[in-house]
Amino acid sequence: MTLGRWWPGALALGVLAAGLAAWTGRSGDAPAPPPPAAALHALPQPLPATRRSSLARPAAASTPAELPLAAQVDRLLASHDPEDAYAAYRLIADCAEFSDKHDRMVFDRREAARAPKDTFMAGYRGMTDDEKRHDAVFCANLTERQRQSRLDALAVAAQAGVSGAAVAFLDAGPFGDPSALKTRPDDPLVQAWKATATAQLQLAADAGDVGTLFYFAPALLSGSDAVARNPQLAYRYSLALGEIQTDMFGDNPMSRYFTQPIPQMLESELDPATRAAEQASAHRIATLEKARRERAAREAQPD
Repeated sequence: MTLGRWWPGALALGVLAAGLAAWTGRSGDAPAPPPPAAALHALPQPLPATRRSSLARPAAASTPAELPLAAQVDRLLASHDPEDAYAAYRLIADCAEFSDKHDRMVFDRREAARAPKDTFMAGYRGMTDDEKRHDAVFCANLTERQRQSRLDALAVAAQAGVSGAAVAFLDAGPFGDPSALKTRPDDPLVQAWKATATAQLQLAADAGDVGTLFYFAPALLSGSDAVARNPQLAYRYSLALGEIQTDMFGDNPMSRYFTQPIPQMLESELDPATRAAEQASAHRIATLEKARRERAAREAQPD
C-alpha cells in the first residue's frame, strides 16, 4: 500500500494532499475525495445505493440475507449496464485485495465529516475487526477465474466512461499486471494498453470528472511508466482544477496552486496560441463539472 506506486513524484503527492483537504469539505451528497493508492478504485462519484458494492460500506458480520459474492457479481453483469459492470469489478477487486493483504483501505464518510477540513486523507482508514470478519466470510470463495474476469468488467466500465473506471483501469496495469510497464515497456501489447488507458483518462478528464483530473494532471506534469509527460494537457487540466476549486470554495491557496505555479511552470513549453486554446478547454471542463454539481443538487431536492 504505497503512494509511490500511484503518484509520479513529490509534486503530485503535494497536489493530492491539498486536493483531499479541499474535497473533504464538500456536502454529504458530493463525491468522495480522490483516494490514496490502496483505495484507488473508490468511486469519485459513488454509485446509487442499489449498485453500490456491499464492501464499500462499513460492515459488521455477514448476514444470512446477503447474497454470496458470485451471485452478486452474476446479477450485476446480467444487467449489461456499465455502471453495474464497474460495481462487479469493485466487488471482486475488494475481495482480491483483502484475500492478498487481509486488509484494505475503506472510506468512512462519518469519519470524514468529523475530521478537520485540513486533515490529510480524511475518512480513509484500515478495516475494523468486524469488517475483516465480514470479508473473510464474503470473500472466502473468490476464484482465480473471478479475479481474471474482473478485468473484462473493468474494461466495459472504462470504455463507457463510468466515473472512476478510467483511473482504476490504469492502476490495474496491462492485463492486470502493473509490473509489465517496467519489465516489458516496448511490448506492442503493453504499448497498445497504455494508449487505451491514456485515451480513457483524457475522455474522463475532458468530461469534467474531478477524480480523474486530480489523478491525471500531476501524472501528465511529471510523467510515469504508464502516462507520458504532456505539458499541454497538464496545463489544461491544472487550469480546469483551479477554476473548479475557485467556483466551489472561492479564491484560496488550493485554487491558486493550480492556476498560478503549475501553469507558469509549463508556459515556456507552449506557444501563446496553444495556451489560449487550452485555457478555453479548461473553462469548458470546469463548466461541465459545475453543471454536474448543479444537476446533482437539483436531483437531491425533495419533490
